Amino acid sequence: MHKIQVDILGLSNSQAGTNAYALILKESEGARQLPIVIGAPEAQAIANELEGVRPQRPMTHDLMKQIIDTLGATVREVAITSLHDGTFYASVIFDYSDIEIDARPSDAIALAVRCGVPI
Repeated sequence: MHKIQVDILGLSNSQAGTNAYALILKESEGARQLPIVIGAPEAQAIANELEGVRPQRPMTHDLMKQIIDTLGATVREVAITSLHDGTFYASVIFDYSDIEIDARPSDAIALAVRCGVPI
C-alpha cells in the first residue's frame, strides 16, 4: 500500500450536524486535503493536545498512551486505511511487530498527536 503522510491542518465546525467537526488533514508534501467529520469529544481531545492543554486527570487518549508506554510498546504510525459507505477506517501500527489495531480515525489521530508519530 502506498502511503502519503499528512499533517493536521485544522479543525472547524462541520455542516454535517451539531456537535460535529471537520478535521482537515493535508499532505505533508503536497496540496491535497482530506476532511474527516468527527465528534466533539474527539475534536476536543485533538485540540487539547495540539494546544498543550493538560486536564487535571488523564482523558481516554492520554490513558491509552499511558497503557501503551507502561506495556513497553511503541506506536510507529497511524494510517487512514479505507473509506466505505462514507465512513473512514484507520489503524494504529506498532513498532517491532505486525500488530495493527483497528480504530476510528479520530481516536487514532488523537493518539498519534500524543505519541508524536506520523499520520
